[in-house]
Amino acid sequence: MFINEPDHRTTILKIFIVLMIAPLFAQSDEKYNATIFETGLYAKDLHFDWKPLNRKLDIHSADIREINFRFSNLDLNYIGNDKKKTASIKFSGPNLSLQELTVRSSIHSENWVTKEKIARLEKRESIPKLSIESIASGIDLYMIDHNTLPGNINELAVKQYIDMSIPPLDDYSWSYTLDLPEQIIAKPNHINIKPSAHAIYYDWQTRSFQLDPEKDSLYNVPITDWDYIFEIEKISQLFSSTIDLEISEDKSEFDLNMKRGQFKISKTSFSATPGKQLDDRSSLTLPEFLLEANDLVLNGSFSGTPIIHRGKGKFRIRNFEIKIPKGIKEEPEIDAMLKTLGIWNNSLMIRLIEFDINLINEFTGDMGFRFQTPFLKISVDGDFSLRQTDSIPKLVLHDTEVRIHPISLGMRKWLREWEQKNGKDFDRQGATIVLKINGPIENPIIQGY
Repeated sequence: MFINEPDHRTTILKIFIVLMIAPLFAQSDEKYNATIFETGLYAKDLHFDWKPLNRKLDIHSADIREINFRFSNLDLNYIGNDKKKTASIKFSGPNLSLQELTVRSSIHSENWVTKEKIARLEKRESIPKLSIESIASGIDLYMIDHNTLPGNINELAVKQYIDMSIPPLDDYSWSYTLDLPEQIIAKPNHINIKPSAHAIYYDWQTRSFQLDPEKDSLYNVPITDWDYIFEIEKISQLFSSTIDLEISEDKSEFDLNMKRGQFKISKTSFSATPGKQLDDRSSLTLPEFLLEANDLVLNGSFSGTPIIHRGKGKFRIRNFEIKIPKGIKEEPEIDAMLKTLGIWNNSLMIRLIEFDINLINEFTGDMGFRFQTPFLKISVDGDFSLRQTDSIPKLVLHDTEVRIHPISLGMRKWLREWEQKNGKDFDRQGATIVLKINGPIENPIIQGY
């Protein structure tokens, strides 16, 4: 590791002490100026590892190939007297460059893939179990009135001891039969999301549900060793700004001009593997993450909300990909959703998320938004007006056009079903849905359906 020379740091410290303390003793106009060409911190080939307290089987490590943190071209100016003090700071930075960050963890814990499968299985079983409990209550009332057990579900319904038209019995993906005085049985039918699921048995004598063999096998999965790996190839941060401060007896104001600001992360990846089971590995990759601001001008007081006068900003993500563990992908709800999106390889890809904003002045601006995936494309373009006088700025959209282009067959089918269910038809240009939006962002007027 290499750190800038001690005398350099001492010089910087003295300058800041003078700038902060000397004005307190000023009797007339005083002026100070300081210039620093470059200062910062540099380190190379860092390695850390640690074991948490009372976690004997867990271990963590981190490696950084190179890190560079610096300021450059600092120009500090101060003028002050008993009544008024002004300061100007111009600088480039803080600039950060980090190369090849890797964090590895081995953690002995429960298998969250199995835990998620159990949660989804219990959710699927919740409706038939509630229905069986409702049927059991109806049978009790039937026995009070008739001193005998009913022969079938239809008899209970006809004599109004149960109502098949209200929840939970209105879910027709399960069929119910009576085998009394032994049991009540719920079986999934052909419209069930998982028609091959095990039947649910309710023991009439003990008034309890029999243990599901599928759930029992999941409960018996032991705690496993998870391998986590998090990697970033590069982080870079660049800033070039000017700050003007004015402090007097009756006001304290500042002006900020950010000529350029950028924060970028390149090639990020994360993976989690339970007990060397590669089929159940989950992972995500993000080749590019970008935040950018240029020509940003704002001013305000230390006691109020600053006013933004102009500025350009950008947010962008490219080729973000999530790989779903095989055990989760095979769950019927997840599998159905992926098929609707046209995904067959358990990999969800977002090719682009991009948001651009251009504030022309403190009242008006324009914006654009892009969302692109293999199954859907969305674009938004429009103007806006901004009111910054309140504590929470008010944003109003003008002539904003939203274009939605469903790509996959499943997505087009889902949109058509939504239209039929809600009795609305979207305006289309070919296969592309086109909407017009105007009005306050919290309550806009949407034209196009």
